[in-house]
Amino acid sequence: METVQGHKTHQCPHCEHKSTNSSDLKRHIISVHTKDFPHQCDVCEKGFHRPSELKKHAETHKGNKVHQCRHCNFNAPDTFTLSRHILSMHTKDLPFKCKRCRRGFRQPAELKKHMKTHSGRKVYQCQYCEYNSTDASGFKRHVISIHTKDYPHRCDYCTKGFRRPSEKSQHIARHHKDMLM
Repeated sequence: METVQGHKTHQCPHCEHKSTNSSDLKRHIISVHTKDFPHQCDVCEKGFHRPSELKKHAETHKGNKVHQCRHCNFNAPDTFTLSRHILSMHTKDLPFKCKRCRRGFRQPAELKKHMKTHSGRKVYQCQYCEYNSTDASGFKRHVISIHTKDYPHRCDYCTKGFRRPSEKSQHIARHHKDMLM
């Protein structure tokens, strides 16, 4: 670990990026070097590393233009949502087939969810949205960060909450260091 202007720097093991703290380095590695996208858009199924990125992306689906279904009185904010509605409500075609049992699905996300039933692993289904996961800790993280905001580790000096004790400690060291003296 080298120092720059008196600050320790953390070197990314995958590229030339350097951070002044380990949490920034972790954030960099997740956003640049991993293919794990735990936060998925309900409209277009695009994945994101952080809830804030998903929230920003969701704004792109909001618009004043209304797309009317030609089969019923359903209105959609965009053509993707309209085509997904037509496929799920007015089409008998099930183009996405399970390779193990040949069961058909209208949406790739439905097939992906179904495939987990063949893995023998428990599937955790979110009670607030369509999200599901076979990873218990990832599922818990989703519910807390997206829906309940009920973080288990609360700051002793303000109302902010955190998922992990280490995040709480970093917050206190950064924002309440005068209280520690």
